[in-house]
Amino acid sequence: MNALDTYKKGVKNKYEEEKSKEYSDYLLNPSPAKLKRLCALIFEHTTVHLDLAIFKKFFNFNESEDKIRQIMCFDTDKFRPFQNFLLKNTDISQTESLDLIAVLVGFEPRPYRKFRNTDDFEGINGRKIELTTHENTEPILDEPKYESDFGIVKKWSLKKKLLIGTLSLLILASLGFSLKSIFFPTKNGIVWTKDHFVAVDLADLENIDNAQPMNQSLLDDFKKIAVCDTTTFFKNGDKNQPLIWYGKDPSTGEYEYFNQPGLHPVSGRTLKKITPYIIDKYIRTSK
Repeated sequence: MNALDTYKKGVKNKYEEEKSKEYSDYLLNPSPAKLKRLCALIFEHTTVHLDLAIFKKFFNFNESEDKIRQIMCFDTDKFRPFQNFLLKNTDISQTESLDLIAVLVGFEPRPYRKFRNTDDFEGINGRKIELTTHENTEPILDEPKYESDFGIVKKWSLKKKLLIGTLSLLILASLGFSLKSIFFPTKNGIVWTKDHFVAVDLADLENIDNAQPMNQSLLDDFKKIAVCDTTTFFKNGDKNQPLIWYGKDPSTGEYEYFNQPGLHPVSGRTLKKITPYIIDKYIRTSK
């Protein structure tokens, strides 16, 4: 049995051990919806770098949006192969899916690239497998290499990189650049880009029609967000306490949704509170 098949067998065996334990509500009869909710639950509490990387690779997060909400809005049918793998012994060939299942059932060592480098991964076939503890540290990787006309050559060492960086700074200084302006540029304004504001130096912009004076609250907190039928639209279910505001994109006429009240960042019009009517007509029926 090769390493990948052994990894699959280990994950499945771990599921059989864990399905009646801590997460039995999700694993004992794992529907796609339950597995998605379990992903959100585990992601919310994990601090393990390798596990966070597994979630990021599978869900392809937009870093500017709430990750829990992105998980809950993720296509539920994407978890049906998970269910079939655990209950019907169907095959899963994508390692990113296997790695996520390994997280859900607590199988170690994970991810697969770490497992296949374990000296006695064949232990699942009969010998005791040597499990390594999941540490809350970044993985230590071999020194990267690259191909050249002369064969495989190691990339520059950190010391060489620091030396080259220092020389570059000296060259910039000799050309009259201000190191202060390079490392500490003036950020006295904000500009809307796609789904959030970014800080800019207004003096560097040729066209400042869409720029605003610095507003730290907008910069830190105001975001355009994705919504779906599982989004929490009201605080404690109270329709008088909305958590989402909406407005129209002036170029497309389509509704856009934001996490705070205020003005639409492009049209400048006042955003409106979300209502059950808007949810039913434009969100739930859009799927």
